[in-house]
Amino acid sequence: MNILRSTLAVAVAAVLGMPAAHAFSRADYAGATKVYFGGATATDNVLEATFIAADGDGICDSTFPIDIWRSTNQRVITCVLTNDNPVTAGKGFPTRTAGGLLVAFHKESAGGSSNGVVPLIAVSKGLAHTLRWLDVGSLANDCTVSSVAATVSRLAYTDHASCTLVTTPADTAASSTYDVHGGISDNEPALAFPAPGKDAANLVSKAGVQIVFGVPVSVPLYRALQIAQLSGSCVTDTDPLPTVDTRDAPTCVPSLEKGQVSALVSQNITSWADFTNGSGTALTSVAGVTAPADTDVRICRRVATSGTQAAFEAYFLNQRCAASVQGFAAPDDLSSVTDTTYKANQFALGSLVNAAPSSGNVRTCIDSASTNNYWAIGVSSTEITDANLTAAKLRFVGINGAAPTLANVANGKYDFVTENTVNYIKAGKTGALATSDARFKVVDLITARLANIDALNTINADFDDKPWGNGGILALPSVAVPAGATYSAPYTAAMMAVTPISTVSRGGNTCSPTFMVKPQPAGR
Repeated sequence: MNILRSTLAVAVAAVLGMPAAHAFSRADYAGATKVYFGGATATDNVLEATFIAADGDGICDSTFPIDIWRSTNQRVITCVLTNDNPVTAGKGFPTRTAGGLLVAFHKESAGGSSNGVVPLIAVSKGLAHTLRWLDVGSLANDCTVSSVAATVSRLAYTDHASCTLVTTPADTAASSTYDVHGGISDNEPALAFPAPGKDAANLVSKAGVQIVFGVPVSVPLYRALQIAQLSGSCVTDTDPLPTVDTRDAPTCVPSLEKGQVSALVSQNITSWADFTNGSGTALTSVAGVTAPADTDVRICRRVATSGTQAAFEAYFLNQRCAASVQGFAAPDDLSSVTDTTYKANQFALGSLVNAAPSSGNVRTCIDSASTNNYWAIGVSSTEITDANLTAAKLRFVGINGAAPTLANVANGKYDFVTENTVNYIKAGKTGALATSDARFKVVDLITARLANIDALNTINADFDDKPWGNGGILALPSVAVPAGATYSAPYTAAMMAVTPISTVSRGGNTCSPTFMVKPQPAGR
């Protein structure tokens, strides 16, 4: 199949006079239809997969080469959309023989979910916004270029990594050149920062998917928790920082209680020595545990505009949902809750709380803690790829004894989920796109793919088989079970890999407790 795709790509490129190596050069970029998208960074991997999913499930036409350009907290996907691709058929795009439509999808990830809400509201009111995007046409020739082979879940593409960051010019009020065309948020717009209030009514917010969040920790802490809680093969190895070993199995996931996590992230508990095993021995002194560099609890949090941060604040502290509640720990280093640039390696300077502009920065923060033998806790969704796992020394712990897996959510054992939204400006407001506009069609297609079970199967394949189990995203319980699919309680990992539909909901309100939509038999 990969050989066929490659042959077709070269043949079509030759007919259309396009370069066979990749669909776009920096010069080609000038004539591309550009789509500007802001918001949640937790779902960056998911958004990327909606474009390049394999087996006819992606927005990009697989017969044309695909490029992904990456810089600090920025990426641009350049590919061709055609009327011949099953996903885009009937949407009014040109045919393959007509060359299709050259599209450059820009995703900024320098803040979080609020950037999928607040800038859109600004544009809808005729005001300037603050977002910038990677400007592929102005890049220096310094990207690290590699060919990424097709997999069972993703199409082949050319990766342009570590590009020097060059961004689009500043937006001006009522300008349409660099306006925001859509955004994604991990929660409903009401939880954005700053709170949008009645201005949220200027947007159309379409339900996307259910995001499964987890509590990532540094590997030395994970190993200590395993030794304190588990036995047998889960604790026999003594190397604190392997890539993956026999201790990294879903049956070996240690756990924290929800109340413990709440106390940690609010700094009501600031020393790991306050945790004990079943015999009352301090966790830092349990036999077999490699003592940390110090007993301080370090926290890798997100900035205030992050939907991941909003989800953690709401779930563990009821923050953003009620007044006069305990707040999440504020950064105590050179970072701030409004940062757009990551302040790295602050723990070594004595700080305990670091605020990260993106999910990738959180992974970097936890990786640094692991490397320096600090015991750190962080905030993240479970969309962790193999590359993420290799690059960042982190593991997810369970909450109340349940690991953050799709099957545990479906079985009612794990409830740390939110329901994300895809947002765009309502018709009649300044900056709204006509439904016939190709840019609107791209935003609309993203929403459609997020609710498509076949697409979710493909997307989630990248998040399977991690040490804590299969993470990723779930379709909302309102999505119909495909005909002939095996889908019944008790739900297994294999079942959810094929039919990733949730059984619980928050009713579109992150501050609401989850409730069962598809009841399960009693007595389980």
